This record gives sequence, C-alpha cells and structure tokens, in this order.
Amino acid sequence: MNTTLKVRIGQTVFTIEGDAHRILSDYLDDIAARCEESARKEVLDDVEMRIADLFSGWLGNPANVVDTYMVRRVQETIGRPEDFGELKEPTRKPDEEKEVKRLLRSRNDKVIGGVCGGVAKFVNIDPTLLRIATLLLVVFGGLSLWLYIILWIFLPMEERSK
Repeated sequence: MNTTLKVRIGQTVFTIEGDAHRILSDYLDDIAARCEESARKEVLDDVEMRIADLFSGWLGNPANVVDTYMVRRVQETIGRPEDFGELKEPTRKPDEEKEVKRLLRSRNDKVIGGVCGGVAKFVNIDPTLLRIATLLLVVFGGLSLWLYIILWIFLPMEERSK
C-alpha cells in the first residue's frame, strides 16, 4: 500500500500518494534548477498555484488523493522542465547520497596502528606531518600516549580495497 502525505501546494492542502509526491518534488526541483536565482521563487509560486488549480479542478474535493496519474497530467499540461530554460545548477538525485566521512584507522598508511594515517585522511592533511606533530606532543607532554592507544583500540579499521 502506498503511503499518503498532506502537502500544501499553492496555498491549498492536498492529500498525495508518496510516489506522486516524489515525482512532483523532482519535477519542481528540476524547474527550480532551470530558473534564474532572482526569479526562482516567483516562478515556483506561479507553477505551484497552477498545479493547485489543476488538482482542485480534477479532484473536486481536496480530501481526495492525488495520484501519480494526476501528477503526470500536470507535467503534460504545464510542460517539461526544459521549457523553462537551460539548466542553471545541477538537480539533486534522490538515490545519490553524500558520502559520510568517517574517522577510521588506515589500513595502508600506518606505522604502528594506523591512527595517524586515518586521522590525517579524515582531516585531509599529510600523515607525516601529523605523525611528527603527534610525536612532539607526546614527548613534550602536550598529548598523552594513552590517547593514541585508546584511539588505536576504539577506532575501527577501514575496509579492504576491492
């Protein structure tokens, strides 16, 4: 069974299927990416008002559910995003997620336990510089050797390269 959501489109609240909402959101995002920044809000407000008018006319009652067929009809009526101009900024893809940076011990760049190699990769600095700084801090009392050992124990090792 498809989930339903309550959404506000052009000052009117509609009940919309989850898949239809995703398609409509992608459509609006694509239109927004093709508009000049200065006119983006106005264009999107106008498009949303037109979508709300179309949905209201087809549904008759806002309590009825908007489905993917209605969203496709809206797209045919209003037009393709390409009709709004050239792509100004990249559109987001729902299946593309930003890679989360994790603090891990390095498997390949290690001298003792891979802690300095992993931390250096995490903060994007040269591991040799971090090793020298760590050694100086341990020798001159600014950093305890216990911290390195604790990180060595609790930081997971990065996965093997395939």
